[in-house]
Amino acid sequence: MFGLIPWTRRTALLPRPETPLGWMPEEFERLFNRFLTGGPVREMPEWPHWWGLTTEERENEVVIRVELPGFEPGEVKVEFMGERLTIEAEHREPAEKPEETAERVHAHVKRVLTLPAGLEPEKAEATHQHGVLEVRVPRRPEAVARKVEVKT
Repeated sequence: MFGLIPWTRRTALLPRPETPLGWMPEEFERLFNRFLTGGPVREMPEWPHWWGLTTEERENEVVIRVELPGFEPGEVKVEFMGERLTIEAEHREPAEKPEETAERVHAHVKRVLTLPAGLEPEKAEATHQHGVLEVRVPRRPEAVARKVEVKT
């Protein structure tokens, strides 16, 4: 099991040499680790790990709750493509003057989920309240579990 976990040397624990370029070995190690493991070059992941995403399978529906702090309901897009649910949100803070070159807030997140078979995406409902998006997807009647009485 532990053979599948990539092993890296921890140079951050070693004392850094007191030279002007003492930080270079650590930076090169991070760069090569990202390159060799296929990780992203940028530090920010596509979906921040501290934002919650929960799925709950109920008898008649599947409920997906996504934390989207700072996004307005109009900035959130929910799409179905077959059994795939795409949740995307983008926020751009407009510049007060067109010639203004100051940095503006821009946030973009996207998550794609594969849903179980037997759902009706045409009847899905999405609500956004207090920074939490809730998507409810009902099951098809034939996909709902049916209890069978056991006789003796």
